[in-house]
Amino acid sequence: MAQLYGNYYIKPTASALVRAWKLCNGNAKDFYRLRLHALKLAYWPDYADLDWDWIKSLEAKRVGELRIGERIAGHDNIRIIFFKANKVLPGDPSMPRIWTLHVFQKKRNDFSGGQIAAFRTMRDIIVERHYANLPGA
Repeated sequence: MAQLYGNYYIKPTASALVRAWKLCNGNAKDFYRLRLHALKLAYWPDYADLDWDWIKSLEAKRVGELRIGERIAGHDNIRIIFFKANKVLPGDPSMPRIWTLHVFQKKRNDFSGGQIAAFRTMRDIIVERHYANLPGA
């Protein structure tokens, strides 16, 4: 495996990749600009260029939002929803993962109840699939 740098191993979910590709209208240049923003999470929370916060109702579950200030594919106010795991998975580099769960253009100040429920479910699926059988989990 190539040398990774930072504090976290960044792992996008398949649905986050599909949504990012759709948000970028299938344009590879825009997709990779968005990807570079997501990869900054490897240095989270110390990276000075990160504008992020926990989602208040999901803070205890370590689900946050990364705010993208750059206009990409004609979209502003882009959000990357992420989940910070606490454990290192077997076979991973010796760093915990940050999972990107969802990518979208945020059009209102708060999150809807449906969005909160969806983010919680995405996080819970990851925990069940990858972390439930780990020692101490």
